Order: sequence, then C-alpha cells, then structure tokens
Amino acid sequence: QVGELSQQLDMEPKRGMQPEAPNQGLQEELPTLRGKCEKLEKSKCHLQEEVTKLQHHLETFMLDGRQTEQCEREVEERADQEISQKLQDVSLVLQAQAACQGTSEKIRTSHLDSLRNQLEDRIRGLERALGRTKSHQPERPFQKESRQAEVHKYKELYLEEMKTRKSLTEKLER
Repeated sequence: QVGELSQQLDMEPKRGMQPEAPNQGLQEELPTLRGKCEKLEKSKCHLQEEVTKLQHHLETFMLDGRQTEQCEREVEERADQEISQKLQDVSLVLQAQAACQGTSEKIRTSHLDSLRNQLEDRIRGLERALGRTKSHQPERPFQKESRQAEVHKYKELYLEEMKTRKSLTEKLER
C-alpha cells in the first residue's frame, strides 16, 4: 500500500500541472470568443432594430391592407350600382320600344283596315253603278262593247288600287 501511495504522491504534482495546460488553451481561445461574442451582440442589436422596422412596416401594411379592402368594397358597390342603373335604363328602353311597336302595329292594322274598307266601298259603288246601268238600259251591241270597255276600265282601276294598297302596305311596314 505504501508503494501505491508513493506512486500516487508522485503523480499528484503532475496532475497539478496538467490543468494549467487546458486552462492556457482556454485562455488563448478567450479573446477570439470575446470578439465573437461582441459581434453576436452587435448582430443581435441589428436584428432587434430590423425586427422593430419590420413590425412597423407590418403595422403600416395592415393599415394599408384594410384601406385597400375598404376601397375595393367601395369600388365594387359603385360598380354594382352602375350596373343596376344601366340594367334599369335598358329595361325602360325595351319597354318603350315594345310600346312603340305595339302602337305602330295598331296604326298599320287600322290603316290597312281603312284601305280595305275604302276599296270594298269603291267596288260596291262600282257594282251598284254597273247594276243600275244594266237595269236601266236595254242592251245594245255597242252598249255591250261599251260596258265591256267599262268593265275592263274598272278592272284596271281595281288592279291599280291593289298595287297602290300593296305599295302603301310595304311603305308602312318599312
């Protein structure tokens, strides 16, 4: 046991010297670590300033975003109102156009009826005149020719009236 203890005693001074070697290495590393620590502190300050700026920008952006959303809503509302107004205007124009078409159709129909009645009256008048002429006068050969000429004349007048009626109808439709 004494031998062991003496060996341990011999080793103790060596051990006492050995901790100084790692301490010396650590002391040599200490200035570089302090430099790095200072750089990290500066970087930390810069980052904190950056975070503050970003927070300010974020708050500003959020306010701008809210204003933008409000403007978008106002623009959409105005657009909806304008579209509704234009649809109402178009509806009114279509209603007015439909009323005009109805009126023009009534006018055209009444005009055609009037023309038809006039032609029918004229035909009846001509038929009555023809009937009177036949009943009052005995037929003579030259009267028969005269009557045929008159009938031919009335047919021509009738055809002319039909052409006039057709022309007026086309004009009215245009």
